[in-house]
Amino acid sequence: MILNLSQAFPNATIYEEEIKQGLVEPCFFVKLFPVAQDKEFGRRYKRYHTFDVHYFPLSQEDANVEMHDVAEKLYDALEWISIGSGSHHGSKMTHEIIDGVLHFSVSYDFHVMRPKKEYPKMQTLTKEGFIKNG
Repeated sequence: MILNLSQAFPNATIYEEEIKQGLVEPCFFVKLFPVAQDKEFGRRYKRYHTFDVHYFPLSQEDANVEMHDVAEKLYDALEWISIGSGSHHGSKMTHEIIDGVLHFSVSYDFHVMRPKKEYPKMQTLTKEGFIKNG
């Protein structure tokens, strides 16, 4: 996701940690919400990663126009991201402006397959039985 942001907005600083002080605008702050997981079947799980991308505008006079323009660009830039050897589609995209900061939310949900547990193999089997005549 950070790579997508830096390619779409090469002149903006991107922070992945809390911004303590010294904010350089325009900039983004990327916050990962708590990750959730649901068991689906057997070893298969669905994992949910939701991000809140904050954008701090450069302009003070036209800040709302700038933030809505950035939001439009984010819908395209974050539609697909690469993770490992695969691409993942962004969903549940929304944006709003709160206290002069753009909040853009996007979720990347994907399946996880847990490794198969190894159990000790049976060493020997003794079979006893008889046929009843009757």
